[in-house]
Amino acid sequence: MVTAAASPLPPDESDVLEPLLSSLERLAATEIDSTAIDREGHIPRPLLATLGELGWYGLSLPEAYGGAGLTLGGACKAVTALARHDRSVATSVGLHLGLGTRGLVAFGSEGLRERYLPVLATGKAVASFATTESEAGSDLGAIRTQATELPGGRLRVEGDKVWVTNGGFAEVVTITAATPGLGGARRGHSLILLERGDRGVAFQPEEHKLGIRGSSTCGLHLDGVEVPLERVIGEPGAGMVHLQHVLAWGRTMMAAGCCGAALAAQAKANEWVTFRKQFGKTLLSFEVVREQVADLAATLFTMVALVARTAAAEEERDVLLLRSTAAKVFCSEGNWEAADVTLQLHGGSGYIEETGVSLLLRDARITRIFEGANDVLLVHAGTIEAASPRPLDPPLPEPSPLRRELRAIEEQIAGWRGEQSRRLGVRLLRQQRLLHKLGRLVVLREAAQAAVERAEAEGTPLSLATATHFLAMARARMLPVLAPPLDLGPVDAIADSVTRRA
Repeated sequence: MVTAAASPLPPDESDVLEPLLSSLERLAATEIDSTAIDREGHIPRPLLATLGELGWYGLSLPEAYGGAGLTLGGACKAVTALARHDRSVATSVGLHLGLGTRGLVAFGSEGLRERYLPVLATGKAVASFATTESEAGSDLGAIRTQATELPGGRLRVEGDKVWVTNGGFAEVVTITAATPGLGGARRGHSLILLERGDRGVAFQPEEHKLGIRGSSTCGLHLDGVEVPLERVIGEPGAGMVHLQHVLAWGRTMMAAGCCGAALAAQAKANEWVTFRKQFGKTLLSFEVVREQVADLAATLFTMVALVARTAAAEEERDVLLLRSTAAKVFCSEGNWEAADVTLQLHGGSGYIEETGVSLLLRDARITRIFEGANDVLLVHAGTIEAASPRPLDPPLPEPSPLRRELRAIEEQIAGWRGEQSRRLGVRLLRQQRLLHKLGRLVVLREAAQAAVERAEAEGTPLSLATATHFLAMARARMLPVLAPPLDLGPVDAIADSVTRRA
C-alpha cells in the first residue's frame, strides 16, 4: 500500500460541496466525455487521478483520516451532481464512497482505519466491494465463499465473486464470506478486507455490459488467500448485520446517482419538447406531451426528496434500512422511466447514439438489478411491514390539502395491510405475491411522504403543485396493486408448461 497525506478539504459541508461542484462543471467541460467513455469501455486514468486530487474519493471518509467527513446526505448531493455528467464515473466514485469504504469506516478497527483510510481518501488507492456470487445474488444466505481460521491468528479464504465494481483497478476489496465458528457463530458470516496484492487474489477480465460500460466490472477468484485475523471488519461472525448497514448506504448512494442521471434525461427532454415542432406546433403544445413532462417533473422532484429524507436517517438503523430500500426501488424505476420517456419524446432521434439519449437508457437499466433486485427488495419491504406494521401518526388538527391527501393514501395502505393480516394472520408472511404488493405500497408511501415534506419545506407554489401532482400519480399507481391478484390457476398452468418444455 502507498502512503498519502491528509486531504485539504475543509470540514463544513457547504464549504466542501460548493467549490467541489463548481470545479465539476469545469471538469465536465474538459475531461468527461461520456460518449468516449462508453465507446472505449473504461474511464481514463487521468480523469480518475484528477477526481482524487479534487477530493472526491474522500468525501464520505472521516476528517481524522484525511477525508471531508460529509454526511450521507452531503455525499449523495455530490454523487447526484456527478451522475448528471456521466453515470459510469458516478458509479465508480459512488461505489468507493458507499459500499467500498463504508464497512471500514463504520466497523473497522482503529488499526485498519489508520492503515487504509488515509490513502483511500486521496484516490491513490480505490476501494471495491464483493458480495455477489454466481449462485448468491439477492439471496445472500447462499454465499459459498468461506474463510477458515488457521493456527496463529490467520484466515484462509476460498471462493469466487462476480460483478465486482472497480475490480479492474481497486487496491482493496471488502468481501463477505461464510465464517463458520468464527466469533462463536456456528453459521456466521464476516466482512473481510483483502488487498489486490495478497497472494491468491486474482481479478478476472472485464465484463462486457449493456450499460455503464466505462465502470470496471470484474470477477474475483480467491485461491487459498491467507490474511491475518485483524483483517476482519467489525465483529467476527456478525457480518450479515454489518452488511445490512453497508448496503443501506450503498443503496442510498445508488439512488442519488439515479437522481442525477434522471435529471440529465429531463434536461434533454425539456430542451427537445420546446424546440421540436410537429404539425406546426412545438411538442410542448400538445396535451399528452405536457402531461408526460409534468409526470417526469413530479417523479424527479420526489426522487430527490426521497434520497434526502433517507440520508437524513443515517443514524437510525431500522429507518435507514427501510427508506434506503424504498429509495433504491423508487429511484431506479424513476431513472428508467425518465430515460424511456425522454427517448420516446425524441422519437427516432432518441434511438440514435449520437444524441446521447440511448446511452442514458442503457446506463439506467442495471439500477433495477444490482444492490438487490427490485422484486426481491419489494418482497423484503413487504415482509418488514407485515411483521412490524408502522402505526399511523396522529392526525393533524388542521391539515393542509396536501396533508389530507397524504393521510388518505396512508390510511388506504394501512387498511389494505390490515385486511390481509386479518384474513391470513401469520400466513401472510408466506404469501410472496401479497408481500410484493405490500412492498410496492410501502415504496409509494415513503415516496409520497418525502414529496410532501419537501414541498412544505420549500413552500413555493410550484413545489406544492408538483407534490400534489405526484400524490395523484401515487393514487393511480396504487390501483392495480390494490386490485385482487390474478387467479393462480392459469398462472400455474402457464408456468408448469414452461417447465415441461424445458
